[in-house]
Amino acid sequence: MRRRLKCFILLVMAAVILAGCSNTPAAINPGSESPETSRTEAGAKHLNVAYHSEIKSLDPGKTSWETTRIGVGERLFKINDHLELEPWLVQTYRRLDEFTWEFILRDDVSFSNGKKMTGESVKACLERTIAMNPRAVTMLNIASIEVNEQKLTVKTNGINAALPNNMADVVCTILDTDTLSNETGIPVGTGPFVIQSMTEGQMELTANQDYWNGTPKLDSITIKYITDGNAQAMALDNGEVDLIFQLPTENVMQFMGNDRFAVTKSSGSRSQIIYFDFENQFLSDLNVRKAITMAIDRETFADVINKGNSEAATAIFPVSFSYGNVKGVDYDREGAKKLLADSGYIDRDGDGILDKNGVPMSFKIYSYGSHGSLLSTFCEAIQASLKEIGIGIDIQINDYEPHTNFLKNGGFDLALNSYIMAPVADPQYFADIMLKSGADYNYGKYSNPEVDALIAQLDEEFDAGKRQELAKEIQKKIVEDCGFLTIGHLKYQIAANKKVTGYSTQATEYYLLNETTDINA
Repeated sequence: MRRRLKCFILLVMAAVILAGCSNTPAAINPGSESPETSRTEAGAKHLNVAYHSEIKSLDPGKTSWETTRIGVGERLFKINDHLELEPWLVQTYRRLDEFTWEFILRDDVSFSNGKKMTGESVKACLERTIAMNPRAVTMLNIASIEVNEQKLTVKTNGINAALPNNMADVVCTILDTDTLSNETGIPVGTGPFVIQSMTEGQMELTANQDYWNGTPKLDSITIKYITDGNAQAMALDNGEVDLIFQLPTENVMQFMGNDRFAVTKSSGSRSQIIYFDFENQFLSDLNVRKAITMAIDRETFADVINKGNSEAATAIFPVSFSYGNVKGVDYDREGAKKLLADSGYIDRDGDGILDKNGVPMSFKIYSYGSHGSLLSTFCEAIQASLKEIGIGIDIQINDYEPHTNFLKNGGFDLALNSYIMAPVADPQYFADIMLKSGADYNYGKYSNPEVDALIAQLDEEFDAGKRQELAKEIQKKIVEDCGFLTIGHLKYQIAANKKVTGYSTQATEYYLLNETTDINA
């Protein structure tokens, strides 16, 4: 059975690659050069970056991931390459009591327009984001912020042990709020680069010559929106761009082993996760959810579909994380068939689809088309896997925004999404926004009072070791419930010309360009 599934998946992958190649105007010509990199003044260092989607907003009130990736905005804290928290715009911090924190801001930081970053400007930005963004409300749970020059005294509504980590999230990017409401729509941050223009197809940035942490090595950057993986790969190969953020797996392979390019990968927490709609008459049955989980060969998905560029999931978080090594439900297709048969699901009319009480067990699975995510290909492999145990699947693919709006309304049967599960290097983030009852991203309405109680303990526990154990206990309960199905964890991949150095490749996906990013002649 496993061999037959692998053959099917290989056929699907071949079709995907051929379909993509049919849109490629010409074969890649190794060794060709482009005039793009020489269009700046002599001696100036210019970097061309291919980005997989158009950057429409850099407003933390709208949860923009790009502001820090492109080196424009910074936060009070950052996650380092060892996935540890460290101060960034904060000089020092301490917890005064269970509900109160004190943060002393750096006194040498200015926005790129010359305004000094003050306690008042940071407060204004955070309060604006909290008023606009439910994610910020959930993650920060802030009751009040008091300012005394560069000192912030923050009180929370409840105990929030992960507050400093959560302040490393995208919602806590610090920008000059005056620039978030002006007509240009171009925000100003404290980072090493300044946005000069945002036009259709690309963004232009220049170095912030007064950057507080040293003069950037690059003079300017062009970010080009190239949504097709084949077009991205061609642009990198012919020199039109120097670096590609998250090049799709099927395109990364051609640069591996090529001495002109560097392909960097890091174990990440971007995961493919299936929602079950707990209001569905079949999916509310634990045995059905467990059978579906048993029928998905996650090792094959990681090794074949993602060509080894992802880590097969067991529970919720990656096994490489300190709190992620939790045993999941084993792959067992024959066991899945028996479980369904023992639960009264039988193919009474011989059409290959099980039924119960005259109702066929057929579901719609909803997902979205996203550059490099392979979600639609995963859906096809899921469809084939579940057909083997008598479950029918109809695939529905949409754009991300309408897909998300549809999930919020419920009634979707199954849904496959891609999420970064631990961007702030702490399990509380994902538990709060998705795993507990009524959470903002808990679209399937999974609910277990024991899980909720464990999450409440996690929110209030300050001891790191105890937090890890609580995170494991939460996952064990969800595995028992088959509350969600995590398929795998995608590795964070960047392909770049070897001339480029100093870019970030860590698992959070928060960071990319910084003051040390450089390009050599």
